[in-house]
Amino acid sequence: MDSLNGSSWDVVIAGTGLQPALLALALSRSDKKVLHLDRNDYYGGSEGALSIAEAETWSERVNDNGGVLPFRNASIQKSEHAASHLKSARAYSLSLSPCTLYTRSALLTTLVSSRTHEQLEFLAVGSWFVYQSSPDTNASGSVGYLIRVPNNREDIFSGSALTLRVKSALVRFLRFVVTYSSQEELETWMGWKDKPFSEFLVKRFKIQAEYHGPLLALSMSSKPNDEITTEVALASIRRHLTSMGVFGAGFSAVLPKYGGLSEVVQVACRAAAVGGAVYVLDRAIERVESASTSEGVSVRVFAHGNDTLTTKHLIGTIDQLPEQTQPPGATEFDIVCSRTISIVGSRFSHLFPPPAEGSPPPSAAVVVYPSGSIADHMQASANLCPVHLFIHTADTGECPSGQCVVYAMTSGDLQTSSSFLDVAVQRLLASAEEEPAPQVLWKMEYETLASSSGPRVHQNSQVDGLYIFTEPPPGPAFDDLVLDGVKRVWRSVTGEPDDHFMRFTDRNADAETEAGETADTEAS
Repeated sequence: MDSLNGSSWDVVIAGTGLQPALLALALSRSDKKVLHLDRNDYYGGSEGALSIAEAETWSERVNDNGGVLPFRNASIQKSEHAASHLKSARAYSLSLSPCTLYTRSALLTTLVSSRTHEQLEFLAVGSWFVYQSSPDTNASGSVGYLIRVPNNREDIFSGSALTLRVKSALVRFLRFVVTYSSQEELETWMGWKDKPFSEFLVKRFKIQAEYHGPLLALSMSSKPNDEITTEVALASIRRHLTSMGVFGAGFSAVLPKYGGLSEVVQVACRAAAVGGAVYVLDRAIERVESASTSEGVSVRVFAHGNDTLTTKHLIGTIDQLPEQTQPPGATEFDIVCSRTISIVGSRFSHLFPPPAEGSPPPSAAVVVYPSGSIADHMQASANLCPVHLFIHTADTGECPSGQCVVYAMTSGDLQTSSSFLDVAVQRLLASAEEEPAPQVLWKMEYETLASSSGPRVHQNSQVDGLYIFTEPPPGPAFDDLVLDGVKRVWRSVTGEPDDHFMRFTDRNADAETEAGETADTEAS
């Protein structure tokens, strides 16, 4: 659509990140006239996936005046081997916000009920590993080792590194955590819910600190060990354990192929387009004001290119809407997460053991470096927060065969955390024990900003019908609270009850039913 000038809409959505895309999907069967804009020339927003060439352009834009919220301080490094080992730029699909999607996630349930899952291919996230420091690592610089995180009693007792007493304590804890929220178990942990999880393990289960690493890894927390509360850790570990076996033995999480959540965004937007939504990329909203007409239109939108349009509802993300529309403090971020994306010339076969019988081969693995496990000798300090690595194979469609994409993340700015991320990736490379040693061919680092209060939806007090999504705090696991905000806005727009949210029938079946009813009417 070349010109939007003079047009009128029921809903205008600004931004094609996950929250706006899910809203567009939810409205795709509502008979609403929807316009979906994005100031960027690509889909996905914070959840976008970029080729190498697109990433280089994106990095420059992040560092320009105004930047690309919620990102900053992006930079790219190429090795001397990049030219000969990197493939075509389009052979890569690099996710800006990779995360773990557990099989019991509400997002997966929603994708199934909306029938969107039929357009997606999900891959298994296989093993979790935790880095164990050697006793003299900090003194001599020697490297520790990766241990596979056990998921059940059989995994624990099959290992030879633990004593029988420790194995028994771990099994007792795993049995407890699956039913910890039952009335019978409340007394065990309620007095500890706001206390450090590590203390709870020692006092209640006699599990000493040297064995906490695997359990802390399953908590998927970005906080320092002593700030992970018992209540949060128990819920996260239970989520991991109860997600095992939902879609097959041996894995608890999945990954959408071709760029993770970016692919969910693409499919959601395609479904909305089939439902009649109009999409326009590279079109920014410059100004917004209240409007009142006999048709109930409440928002007048001034878009780039001298286009003026009206709508009953305007919904967008902070980076897509003018500053005048945003609530006080909307861009006062109190959380900083440092990330790197590394293209590595290795398959990391040791991270992908043969799957359980009847299960799909894993296409991704998770490696966790606990608090204090990485020493920075230049700064005479160790990592305060854990470092999470996601290793994605070529099966994900994110890189060519023979390579992997390694995503690394930790809390804190790059000035503090960059060296910890680099050491974590280098130790991963060393763990491969390959000849020649695998190398990082290309790397991008950047910071992600967020508010600890997110994800939330703000309703503008000055302009009726204007809603603003805020981003969830960046973390290694998908936050299902994202869906709550989408549902709230959908309910405001449609007036429908919650049990209708994202519950769609098959379009083909609907078309056949409608055709049959038309034929019956004509026959009569």
